[in-house]
Formats: sequence, structure tokens, C-alpha cells
Amino acid sequence: MHPKTRARHTALQILIELETKDVLLPQSLAARLPACLPETRPLVRELASGVLRHRALLDWTLAPLLKKPLAKLDAPVRAALRLAAYERTHLKTFPAVVGNEYASLMKTMRLASATGFVNAIARRLPEEPLPVQGDKPAWQLATLHSHPEWLVARWLEHLGQEECEKLLQFNNGIAPLSLRVNSLRSSREAVLASLLARGLQAREGLLSPDAVIVENAGDPTSGPEWEAGEIIAQDEAAQLVARLAAPQAGQTVIDAAAAPGGKTTHLAQLMNNDGKIIACDVGAGRLKLVCDNAKRLGVSIIETRAGDFRELAATLPIADMVLLDAPCLGTGTLRRRPDAKWSKTPAQLEELVVLQRELLESATALVKPGGVLVYSTCSLEPEENEGQVAWWLGLDSNRQATWKSTLPHRDGCDGMFAARLIVN
Repeated sequence: MHPKTRARHTALQILIELETKDVLLPQSLAARLPACLPETRPLVRELASGVLRHRALLDWTLAPLLKKPLAKLDAPVRAALRLAAYERTHLKTFPAVVGNEYASLMKTMRLASATGFVNAIARRLPEEPLPVQGDKPAWQLATLHSHPEWLVARWLEHLGQEECEKLLQFNNGIAPLSLRVNSLRSSREAVLASLLARGLQAREGLLSPDAVIVENAGDPTSGPEWEAGEIIAQDEAAQLVARLAAPQAGQTVIDAAAAPGGKTTHLAQLMNNDGKIIACDVGAGRLKLVCDNAKRLGVSIIETRAGDFRELAATLPIADMVLLDAPCLGTGTLRRRPDAKWSKTPAQLEELVVLQRELLESATALVKPGGVLVYSTCSLEPEENEGQVAWWLGLDSNRQATWKSTLPHRDGCDGMFAARLIVN
């Protein structure tokens, strides 16, 4: 099999897996990319991520060529047609190539009967996506920019049309690699010089003093900076959370939802590895990621506790600070997670708001008088952010709060909300 054909086959397998199993794109890529030739891995990422970014527009372009809805086709056929449509409309691959390639892949899927169908449809695909026309703004934007319509309707209401469209366009871009420099091992100046010396396109972040942004970096774990524990991959917006918390050396800090450890190790870094951090998460497997990151970064003040934080809270000590990076809808991270937007639902949002309040109550009980509770999400939804702070403040007139947030299209990073809550 030709290397590009193998890459297409891998991308096809990934899309099928995401649709038929409870698997996330990063997991599927991590499992399948090692078996690919190094030179074809970028194409696999491009094809799988590209289809997920532009799925609704690809489906709209395919629809007039089909006699029955795309949803009625077998999953491998549907994935092959979407890949063919992406290659034609975004990579400008020749019709005969996409026809032959994806038709031949049907045989590897044991769907030889679909080869002629896939070949015929792929060869008829236009070079540009079909224009999206309609009298419903949310539907039109959702189709043109490939986002769930219910989510677009919310953003239209909260942001207005111009801001909403900028956000949708930003989400469909390709995110650079965002790194946090570990000041326990190095400095931003030294890491930046090292990356530039290796020929990488690296620059300082604009929002976090610990951030370095790298374009076209590939695998962040392949360089000497990673091996030396000088860096960790973390979006610049996420780095602002620990900075807002501002923990002090010698303090006792509880991280209520710690895995994989980005914010936990950042807290330790700001504490100069002096004090105690109790890192909590639902499972021991997830906490192993925290331990692995801590060991590589030279952090030694973290101990872990596994379990539901609402139940663990009764066993934990009173702390100077509690960080609650709450489970949320994650709508601020869709540029990095193009697969995630297709699994979001309004029902999930309602359930998360309830869970967040329960976690906030448990976290508040662990903060000493005058201590700090930091509540954060990677969501853009007001109910999960300002709404939760207003609810928390309404429970006690002696409480205080300050917060900051980022919007992806305005700040060039993930969407983030973080509130510094004072418990009197």
C-alpha cells in the first residue's frame, strides 16, 4: 500500500472509531500514529482533524450527490465520502485520485460492494464547498462553519453575529503548540533560545510570563527541553489560572480535579516546590498522569487522593487554598478538540451546572477563613462561569470575588474563566 494510501486508511479508521466507539480524537491519534511512517503522520492528522473541523459543510456539499441521507450510509462509507470531500474542497486533490483511493479502501473495510458508489460520488465532488444559503442565521452559520446549531444559537445571543462568526472561524483554525516553561528547571529566555537554535518557530506568549508558543512543532515530547523537564504542554489561557491563584511557598493547597497535572504542577512551580499540594481526581489511572508529570518536572510536594471529590472532601484537611478546575462543557477548547463539538448537548450543560455547584460547596468547606478558593473552567457558557460565581456569592454576604476570562478569537488562545473567591 502506498504511504499516502496508508495515511488515508488510518484517517478512515480514526473517523470510524470516533463515530462507533467511546473514544476521543487525541486517544485515537496516540494509538494509531506510532504505526504510521513519520512522514505521513501530518497527513493523517490533517485528514482526520480536517473532516471533524468542517464536517457540517462537507455533509452539505455531499448531500446533493446522494439519493439518501448521509446518516443512512454505513459508517465506513460515510467516513470515506467525508474524507474525499475534504480532500477535494480543502486540499484540491484531483477527482480521479480521491475516487480511486477511497473506493479501494472500501475493500479493506470488507465493503467491496460500495467501491463503485464511493468512486462515482468522489469523482463528482466540486472543488469548492457549496454556498450555504438560508433564512435562519444560526443554521446558516452552523453549516458554513461546522458547529452544532444549538451552540451557535447561544453564541449569537451572547456575542452578537460579528463576534460569533469570528469565534467560529477561529475554532476551525489549527492551534499552535503552547508550552509552559518550568521555572524550577529553566527560564523562558533559555528555553526560547534552545527552541530557536533547533530551527523551530518559537515566540513568547503574550498573556502568561511562562508561555512559549511554537508553530509547526510536531511532537512536543521529542526535544531535549522535554526530556530535561523544562517544559510542559499547556495552553496559555490555562496558565493564567495558577497565576490568578497566586499560591505562596509553604502553603497547603488542594487541587480538587488535578489530572493530568498541568495546573497542579504550575501551582507547585509558583510555590517554588515548597509546601504541600493534595491532588485529587476520580481515578488512580488519571492521578498517575499527575505523578508522571510531577516527576519529570522535578516537583516533589504533591500527594494524591483518588475518588469523587464530593466524598473525598470529608477526609481532607483545611487548606490555605483550594483550586477547583471544574468539569465543564469545554466550549473554549474546540480549536484543539474539533471532535468534541459534535458530542456537546444542552442536557450536558444542565447536568454540569448542578455538578459544579456541588463541587463548589465541597471545596468551600475546605478553605480556611480568609483563604482562597479558585474556580475555573474552559467553558464559554455564562451559566458555568459568571452564573456560578453569582450563585456562590449569594450564599453568604461576607464573600468576595474577582475573576478574569479569555475569548479564543479575541485573545488567540483557549477560552478560559477563572475566579478568585475569598472565603471569610
